[in-house]
Amino acid sequence: MASLVKYKETNPSNVKTIIKAFYSASYAASIEVNDEVVELVWKMVSSSKHCTKLLNLVPRPAGFIPGASYIAIQLASLSTRLVNAKNNEISHTCKAFVTNAYSTKIKLASLGI
Repeated sequence: MASLVKYKETNPSNVKTIIKAFYSASYAASIEVNDEVVELVWKMVSSSKHCTKLLNLVPRPAGFIPGASYIAIQLASLSTRLVNAKNNEISHTCKAFVTNAYSTKIKLASLGI
């Protein structure tokens, strides 16, 4: 079992709480928190936040060829989303993407592989 060396001031239960929020309680319980897991969880959260920021810039699909009023409504909506965006919100789409991308990496890091 590896332990925290570089991130010794990091509380492993905080890391597991984040893992649980992205995956499940059973997955989080199976993870042995070490330095590499801390770094991967940090990258996963950062990636999901960055993805969410970018996703908020994408207009919502019209389902038809957008006209001037649709574009105006979308720009107003985009402006509102950017102003009201909370730092702790993560898009479900982004969360699904990063959990898929980091699941195996975190598990292998937990095992010291």
